[in-house]
Amino acid sequence: MSQLNWYMARRYFFTKRSNRFISLVGGISILGIALGVIALIVSMAVLNGFEGEVTRRIANFIPHVVISPEGNIEDIRELVPEAESIYFSTERKAILEVHDEKMVMNIRAIDVEQWEYLQYNYQNESGASGRLGRADDDLPGILIGAAVADKYFVTVGDTMAVQSPLDARPGLFRIPQRHFVVTGIFRSDIFDFDRSLAIISYVEGRRMFKSAGNEVIHLQLSDFNLAREVKARLSASMPDLSINTWYDQHKTLFDAMRMEKWGSFIGLNMIILIAVFNIVSSLMMLVLEKTGDIGILRVMGAHSSNIKRIFNLQGLIVAILGVVLGVIIGTGLVLSQSHWGWITLPDDIYLIPVLPVEMYWIEVLIVGVVAFAIVLLSILYPSSKAGKLLPLEAINYKR
Repeated sequence: MSQLNWYMARRYFFTKRSNRFISLVGGISILGIALGVIALIVSMAVLNGFEGEVTRRIANFIPHVVISPEGNIEDIRELVPEAESIYFSTERKAILEVHDEKMVMNIRAIDVEQWEYLQYNYQNESGASGRLGRADDDLPGILIGAAVADKYFVTVGDTMAVQSPLDARPGLFRIPQRHFVVTGIFRSDIFDFDRSLAIISYVEGRRMFKSAGNEVIHLQLSDFNLAREVKARLSASMPDLSINTWYDQHKTLFDAMRMEKWGSFIGLNMIILIAVFNIVSSLMMLVLEKTGDIGILRVMGAHSSNIKRIFNLQGLIVAILGVVLGVIIGTGLVLSQSHWGWITLPDDIYLIPVLPVEMYWIEVLIVGVVAFAIVLLSILYPSSKAGKLLPLEAINYKR
């Protein structure tokens, strides 16, 4: 009987010329499912691509793990052998004055001895050494972001003042101030950092921020993806310390990107739902068209469950063709963009030359399974209506 079910399902799907309209609706249904799957795969790959770009830029610029209050560096080094750099840092808000212009900046003071490693991450676009030591005129060095340098026409060698109102003491009428010389300009390609962060040496930070700042230990790991594992290890051994990873420092941003991705996933499933209505309508029309045939099959001994299976199998053909076609085309588009980069982005708007895409096969599997499940649920009603037809009523239909 199973062979009969498959035979009848294929026969009804590839219907004769008199029923071409039903086949056309079925073909449109397949196309709708395929377009929905393609849109889901491509959109999620693009969102993954942008998320990956932002993640890498942030993780390559900020410390991978931040530990406070101050701990013992040697103990931390023993617990985290994969750390490439461990150094003290302090950060607080201050006023940066340059060319009679003032702006509120985050001043990050780091250990000068670690700057040789960090210079790899803080890409220096000016050609200067990027050193944080003292300049020839005995002024301490400072690094500023490219956005600040472009806005205020700052070049390497310019002098600027850093004022710390938070360190003003009662009874004093003067805000603590210290002059620095620009020894480097960094470009992180992350706008908030390039316009709001300046870097000085840890010694100068301790000297200037008397009431000071947030004293922490920074860890740079060989792989930023190890940050959560390192946090768990340190928390188990040093429960009194406050430990934050690069993800924790920008959790709101990453959560927003994740919500955007899965919100798009839910929204684009509406395309598949539209195709589902076409499937239901085509199957219902086919049930009405084949009512006489259903009656003959029932009289010849076919059970109602066999009639249901015939129409379920026809819906299954539509689901398989639509999902498989969508997965093949969708993954092909993503892989071709990843390999050849045929969609470019305007240089004056975006900081990346081509549209970034990252495809995870688990997400492709989820898209296919969800689309397949939606289609299978849609065929239950038409098949159940066909199975409930009584033999005599079906035979006498339209008579």
